Order: sequence, then C-alpha cells, then structure tokens
Amino acid sequence: MTNDKQLDYLIGVLYEAVLDSSRWHEAVGLCGKYAGGCDAYLLTIDKKLNIPIESVLAATTFPMKSSDDYVNHYSDIDPWMGVLRGSVVDEWRCCHHAHDQKFVDNDEFYQDFLIPYGIRYSMYAWIDNSEDDCKTLGVLRALGQQPFDNVEQLAAQRFSSHFQRALRLQKHTQNLQTKVELGATAIDALALAMLIVDAKGTILHLNIGAERLLNNHAGGLSVKTGCLYASSPVDKDKFQKSIVAATSYPATGNAIRLSCEETRQVFITPLPAASPFAKDFQTPLALVLVMEAGENLSMLQLLGKLYDLSPTELRIVSALLSGKSPEEYAQAAGVTMNTVRTQLKNLFSKTGTRKQSELIAILSKVPPLQN
Repeated sequence: MTNDKQLDYLIGVLYEAVLDSSRWHEAVGLCGKYAGGCDAYLLTIDKKLNIPIESVLAATTFPMKSSDDYVNHYSDIDPWMGVLRGSVVDEWRCCHHAHDQKFVDNDEFYQDFLIPYGIRYSMYAWIDNSEDDCKTLGVLRALGQQPFDNVEQLAAQRFSSHFQRALRLQKHTQNLQTKVELGATAIDALALAMLIVDAKGTILHLNIGAERLLNNHAGGLSVKTGCLYASSPVDKDKFQKSIVAATSYPATGNAIRLSCEETRQVFITPLPAASPFAKDFQTPLALVLVMEAGENLSMLQLLGKLYDLSPTELRIVSALLSGKSPEEYAQAAGVTMNTVRTQLKNLFSKTGTRKQSELIAILSKVPPLQN
C-alpha cells in the first residue's frame, strides 16, 4: 500500500490524466487501491447550486455501472455531505468515526444504496475547493472488511496534494485551450490580414485574410518552408530585422511600406502579453498585420484592435501617451480618480502590465508608419 514505486506510478497517472481525461478512471482507482480500498470515486459539487455536477467512478470492484442513481437521488440523503462540510481540504475522515453500526442499520443511504452494492466502509476528503466547485474523493471497502484507520489516512495524504495539483492543472489547461480557440476564432473573423510568427518568421497562426493574401501571392509577402518573407529583395532585410526586433528583449515594434504592385503597409509588433497565444513556455512571438496603404489606420485604432480596448480606455491611453497624468485626465474628462484607477486596472490586465510606466512603454511600441 505504501510502496514508493506504486505511489510514483499513481502520481504519474494523475498528471497524465490532465491531458488525457479518459485516464481519470484509472487514476481514481489507483488512489483507492493505494489507500487500502477496493474502489473509489471522485465527485464534483457545484457550490452555487449545491448539487453534484460530475462524477468519476473507478468501478474496479463493485458492480455499480454508473453514478446516475447517486447524482439523481441518493446525493440528497448522503450523510457524508454533512460531515464533510465541517472539514478542510486533505482532511481524511473514516465513516465509522462519524456513523456507528446503529446509524448504519437505520440509514437509507447505507441500506438502499451502499450495502446493496457490497460497500460497507468508506473514507472521504475534500480534494479541492475552488470558487465555483468543490471535489471530494471517496475510498471504499466491501462488506466483511475492516474499517479504515490511521494508516490508510496517512497513505491517502501522500497522494491527495498531487491529486489537487492535477485537478487545478487540468482546469488551467482547459481554460487556456478555450482561450486559444476563442482567440483563433476572433482573429479569423477580422477582415485585417493577421499572422503570428516567431523570431525566425515561422508562421504559427494566420487568419483567413492572411491566408487569402498569401495564396494569391499578393501584398508583397511570400512563404518559404513555413516562414514569412518580404517578396521584394528591397524589403527583405528590413522585414526580417523588424521580426527580430519584435521578438527580442526589449521588444520593439516597427511598421514598413512594402514594395509591390498594390502597396501594402505592414505593422510588426510584439504579441500582446494578454493574448491567448502567448504562453509562458513559448519564445517571444510577433504579430504581423497587413493592410491597404490607403486604410490610414491610426496608432490608437491599431492599439484598440491589438488589445481589445474600449473607447474610454483608448481615451486614457491617448492622454497618457501625450504626457498627461491620470489626475489630469480625470479632471479633463470630469470623472473621479476611482473611476480612472478602475480603468487603469483593466488596461494593465489587457496589456499584461503591472504599472503605469510599463503600460506606456508597451503601448509606445506600436509605431507610426515609416517609409
């Protein structure tokens, strides 16, 4: 039960389940076995509605095919919900400490649900407790077996912190994936041709407008072995240096006018820190925007598109870039400083900055168009 190799394997499966949700059944079952049980289940409870919303039953021993009966009926009369409300995360509790044999003999949950499935003893703990939901893990033993005790509680504590980390990592990974999918959808919806590249110009993402532009061999840009280049020899060096500058530290933006039949202007800027494409494990990336030379997109309009800024936020940006203080802006706009502070917090969040000097620095990296 306390074999180190067994624990190492269990922990490995927990973290593998983060990326492969089909392995949660195996992970839950291994946790049950390691803590001296025959079986185990993981239950997620919506804190606002106070109802079970998801469950994972290992079903390695007991013939329970699904947890529908529990979720639809027996969760309402589960005596363990009341016991767990008074405990904290990773505090393992054994059933016989809370419910004696007389209680079991007269309790509907035990008599109509657990015992008919061959389950007698159990050990529970909250594995995680977030703002939206809480998760409990139950380890089960069969009729005729001895109740859980201190040894099994200590064994469960050896893996429960890893279980919590794996659950939180899965939620974080799912949130990132959702943001990437939403971000890709939003980028594809823009009429503006837009690409994301690394320091070598390797295209990591492009929207429909950019794909159409490159397929038509227009706009002064071309692709070779997956990398983005300026088609004209006159523009190549300037274009590549701009990509490098936008992916170096400190990163700087640039804008150039490409030589082609239909003159295009290209903005190359560091990828916004708040972008769902910017992840901690990635090297710095650059955002390349291509537009008709006659569009005359102002720097403020471009900032608004890059960072999804509201008109009010753009007015604050304009004031800060012109050298005004937040106090001066508040007085000129006729708003309170509390309102300005709230709007600045939104700007920090959207641009991935923490203070005013960083905000001005990153917004200043979007340059006016140069010939």
